[in-house]
Amino acid sequence: MSLTLWILIILAIIYVPVWYFAWKSPNAKKYRMEKYGPAIKINTHLGIKTMDRVCKYRRFWRFMGVLSQILAFLLMVLIIYVVIVAVINLPSTLSRGGIGIEYALAIPGLNPILPFWYGLAALIIALVCHEFAHGVQARANGLRVKNTGLLYAVVPLGAFVEPEEEDVEKTSRKARLDLYAAGIATNFVIGAVAFLIFSTVLLGGISSPYEDNAAVYGEREGSPADLAGIPAGAIILEVDGEEFVYSDSYDVTYSWDPGSLVTVTYVTEGGESHHSSPMRWGVYVSKTVDGEAAETSGIISGSYIVSIDGNKFYTSGAFSNFMSTTRGEQTVSVDYIDPYGSYVTTTLVLGSNGSIGYLGVYTDLSGMNLITPKDLLDYASNPFYGSKDILTAGQGLLGYLAHPFSGFDPVPESVQWWYGDQSGLFWMAVTLLYWIFWINILLGISNALPAFPFDGGYVFLGWVDRVLEKMGQKDEEARAKKANEIAGNVSTLMLFLYVLIIIVAIL
Repeated sequence: MSLTLWILIILAIIYVPVWYFAWKSPNAKKYRMEKYGPAIKINTHLGIKTMDRVCKYRRFWRFMGVLSQILAFLLMVLIIYVVIVAVINLPSTLSRGGIGIEYALAIPGLNPILPFWYGLAALIIALVCHEFAHGVQARANGLRVKNTGLLYAVVPLGAFVEPEEEDVEKTSRKARLDLYAAGIATNFVIGAVAFLIFSTVLLGGISSPYEDNAAVYGEREGSPADLAGIPAGAIILEVDGEEFVYSDSYDVTYSWDPGSLVTVTYVTEGGESHHSSPMRWGVYVSKTVDGEAAETSGIISGSYIVSIDGNKFYTSGAFSNFMSTTRGEQTVSVDYIDPYGSYVTTTLVLGSNGSIGYLGVYTDLSGMNLITPKDLLDYASNPFYGSKDILTAGQGLLGYLAHPFSGFDPVPESVQWWYGDQSGLFWMAVTLLYWIFWINILLGISNALPAFPFDGGYVFLGWVDRVLEKMGQKDEEARAKKANEIAGNVSTLMLFLYVLIIIVAIL
């Protein structure tokens, strides 16, 4: 049983008597606690006076109401797209195995990708600003705020602002839409501002003396590179005495062949002395897929792919780019070195991966993931890096949000030295702003889900009501009943799919 699961069990045991106290004890109100389903509400009046001061700029908040609904619509389209793609990919997700329950918890320190202090600070900022926006928009539309506070279950669930229910029921549909969309839009705006600061003001002002050198930004434990002593973060200068220029092109060649035993010259943090290590350099097969072309042809884990149809591969990117030019059922000649050092040539028929050929191997470059410092900086500061159209731009944005799973936040600590003598305070600011961006954007997108109790569920309900009115349904009571039925059905479907995706991902 994982440490995270043990911690959750202990927290649950502690939580049960606290929840019972909030439910049954007459003293609970003294501590402003009340049962809220399986959670506990801790009621306060913090921030209400500040909301009253800020809401006076009513023209601005009317503009923000319009902007909030536009952003809510765009983010709702995005989250629906993400859910649909995730459902389509469920079979492949199941085959890869789960990532663990800890990844489903937005708890800094317990979630492996959320650093404790940076994650905690960013999460507090995101939740407070989200709820404060609800409160300000409520007051700007003349609604009273009954309570602010915290929701707590086995783990903290977040902050809340509770308008007077009577006021919400009596107000206009536009005011309700502005109220519910405010948190979504505020998270997006804060995330966008944080992104612009760290990507343009901070990262935009630095460069690397090793801009175009091959650089090791990640490495597998126990891999050939690891056993050779080449650390993650190293800058590779030469391979077998030749300057090595990083390229994903399969047209680049050197005097030595891929798969050869070579001497790698590299520099590590400090950059004052060069190091040399012998290593077999090439596209290393770390795993094969059962029943696919490589496995049935005798290519096994630990092999090095030298070339296909005479095209030599000096990087795993060059191998991937060549494979994108092939097609399913294509016959190719593969040269490889088996785990025992023997050179083998085999002819095989590729499988299919959509419209392109599929060999059925997981590869890297001798256990290393290579990039150039310049490319990494572009990758860290531009979500649309390499995008060619609106579809790849959307995919690029989603891929950018997945960076923490690969150790980017946005520049891993092990490679920060590539960019000169920047102070620790500089990198602290970059990292904090990145996590403020990341958590706010994720919170905004997830809250746009058209399902209750997410804000997107109430926004969707208001939009359905508006559409029904435009379609000629003037009876307010009948229209409200129909809108609730449609929104409820959509909510049930979206929640089912959302929970299914999470369960499959963690188990």
